[in-house]
Amino acid sequence: MNGTSTPTAVRSPCVKVCEMDEAIGLCKGCFRTQDERDWWVAYTDDQQREVLRRCEQRRVAVSQGNGAPLPPSMGQTRDKSFRFRE
Repeated sequence: MNGTSTPTAVRSPCVKVCEMDEAIGLCKGCFRTQDERDWWVAYTDDQQREVLRRCEQRRVAVSQGNGAPLPPSMGQTRDKSFRFRE
């Protein structure tokens, strides 16, 4: 073995329950915002990990039901060169 490793892609948080909860603006399955769902493929690995961190924080906050503020959306990617395939 040469000591190099193949990078592991960040796994999508999608659990195939793709329905938005309009009251809180999050997916009922993965707790991503619509922008985060739309832009997942454009985010860098670090951005995707940040989305995962925020999703977990949102999941906990929603399950506790105490009205705690939810982490904000990551929004759109800042990579101006990214283009969705048509």
